[in-house]
Amino acid sequence: MRLGAAGSLSYRPALVLGAAVLLALIRLAVELELLPGWAYGLGALLLLGAALEATLRAFRLWLLPGLGLLLAGVGLGYSSFPAVLLVLAGVGALYLVWSPQMSEREQAAFWGWLLVWPSVGLLLVWQVIPSLYALWISFLDRFNFIGESRFVGLTNYEILLTRDLLFWKAIANTFWFVIVTVPLGIVLATLVAILLNEKVRLQGFFRTLYFLPYITALTAAAAVWDWIYNPEFGFLNWLLGTPGLDWLSTPQGIFALALAPLGIELRGFWAGPSVAFLAIMAMSLWHLLGYQIVVVLAGLQNIPKEYYEAAQLDGASWWQQQRYITWPLLSPTTFFLATLGLIGAFQVFTQVLILTPTGGVLQDTLTITLYLYNKGFRDSDFSYASAIAMVVFVVILVLTVIQQRVLERKVAYEA
Repeated sequence: MRLGAAGSLSYRPALVLGAAVLLALIRLAVELELLPGWAYGLGALLLLGAALEATLRAFRLWLLPGLGLLLAGVGLGYSSFPAVLLVLAGVGALYLVWSPQMSEREQAAFWGWLLVWPSVGLLLVWQVIPSLYALWISFLDRFNFIGESRFVGLTNYEILLTRDLLFWKAIANTFWFVIVTVPLGIVLATLVAILLNEKVRLQGFFRTLYFLPYITALTAAAAVWDWIYNPEFGFLNWLLGTPGLDWLSTPQGIFALALAPLGIELRGFWAGPSVAFLAIMAMSLWHLLGYQIVVVLAGLQNIPKEYYEAAQLDGASWWQQQRYITWPLLSPTTFFLATLGLIGAFQVFTQVLILTPTGGVLQDTLTITLYLYNKGFRDSDFSYASAIAMVVFVVILVLTVIQQRVLERKVAYEA
């Protein structure tokens, strides 16, 4: 007997696999003491409910679906290789019962979910569940995995947003990093990619040369740049003839330094990023440029050559071709780089930690992720660090949505 559209069996494979994976994740969280023991019992009850639902709706061989789910539930309760075999046996039993009643499309959906769920499970284990757990401990008081902590509600957020001046300093520094590195990186990558896209000798060598910094470990690259910026024997001071200039220990803002001779005094955010932070930005641009060039090159090669040939016949110069053909048709690529650049710039951490471990002389290089790291691993206050993470998540989400609404209108997806 086959159920109608309202009672189709197509959703059951996803339901069963989802319940099985969820129970496994709950078991893992209980073993890691991230959830109380009763959570696994609740998950088992949910799986039992799914088994009863399947038994009531399966009009034939009801014993096999119940047995399959029972084996899955028992197997997922233990971390061993036989448990995996029991789970597979349970899912296999379900498929044997349901396959005669499933259409070809429903069977394809079953196998699709079966292949997708391992990746979804990893995403849940390493992304979704930790994020939800961080949200929970942000409501606790000085949670550190050792001592006891109490529920304080939104207290951490209230302190963070109204009384923590260092947090706003880190936010301002991070905004400067985004404002400078994201657009400048896209422009530099586009210019270099256009040049590398021309027919020149040793084209492959130059493309590889530009990509090498990106595949270099960021920690090692930051250590090399630490030597380049060294005030005594650094390469940059030797090149510029400015011995003794400490690039990474100069907290003055570049706008304040530029306007000081004119008698204009700027303070706070409007003083601009410090010289030290500008040095870190230069290193970050250098490291990420190779990846951005490869992406822009892929976009350039998707532009039909006929457009350039028609423009040449009409007498358009090289610059006009780039302005009226290349740049508009690269809009999907630049939009992609702008979105990823915004998210990545808000998460800048490694190079800041290596080059200025304390966050600069006057916290002038302190970014929001470095501040989060200090609160969590230096001060052992994971509740406050989690509150910072949640606020940063909201900020990135809002800015990404705004960027998408503003920039996507100007994107031409078809050449």
